[in-house]
Amino acid sequence: MRFQILGSSAGKTVPRPFCRCRVCEVARRDGGRHVRTRCAVHLHLDQDEGPEPRYGIDMSPESWGQLIREGVAADHLAYLLITHNHADHLDPLLLGMRGSILSEKKELTHLRIYGSDSVEEQLVGLNLDKLNASWQRVTPLEPFTVGELRVKPLSANHGPGTALNYVVQHVDETVLLAWDTGYWEAETWEAVTDCRFDGVISECTILGPGPVDRDSRHLNFATLVDMKLRLTQMGCIDESTPWATLHIGDNGGLTYDEQVELAEPQGVTVGYDGMWFAPQISA
Repeated sequence: MRFQILGSSAGKTVPRPFCRCRVCEVARRDGGRHVRTRCAVHLHLDQDEGPEPRYGIDMSPESWGQLIREGVAADHLAYLLITHNHADHLDPLLLGMRGSILSEKKELTHLRIYGSDSVEEQLVGLNLDKLNASWQRVTPLEPFTVGELRVKPLSANHGPGTALNYVVQHVDETVLLAWDTGYWEAETWEAVTDCRFDGVISECTILGPGPVDRDSRHLNFATLVDMKLRLTQMGCIDESTPWATLHIGDNGGLTYDEQVELAEPQGVTVGYDGMWFAPQISA
């Protein structure tokens, strides 16, 4: 499996349109990896041919621009996992554009959308049949099949029933996708006891200095490191397991380069728009 982080920001883009903070000003001036758009990820399997994605996780309001940047279309997208119903992760308006294409509608790949009941509420206004799409509600801790993938949804600590994290397995690779995560509650820690992850992509909404905060509904960097240590002690990962972040805001007060300086010594890669991530299978 190979994942591409299309959008790496939290709920607010970097730079924010009306913000003159140091982080936003550096992003305006220097561009590149300092600029972040809202959360979306594509998953590519090894046997896939061509650059067009078949698997997606979340679809933010910036996804259309992210696709333009990468030079691909989404007409081959067949499976879309939604983590939760917040506007920076799910844009029904963008999905609705499937119904107004001028190219041959019969060539548009059928899109299967997966998520919680709160996600389903956001799709009520869409005629999925007209969009050549279908919906499947998923339940925490109940595994399900998505194309060639086996997926186990986990409850995030992002508010009651709000967000899902996903354990995604393909053949002998297993990756944890965990954003809008918060510090997990006991049920979720118990659910991953027997898991072995070949890679982790997690949020770090407040990627900057600060104390461990297990009560927040988002991770800061100290809490991320705390979770990483616990997963290591449980045997779910080891020191060589690749770990990358997304859902990063300007909240931590650090520029991209400063975030890298903080995170890399802890074995954490700071994600950015357009970055590719691949798991590493242990010998």
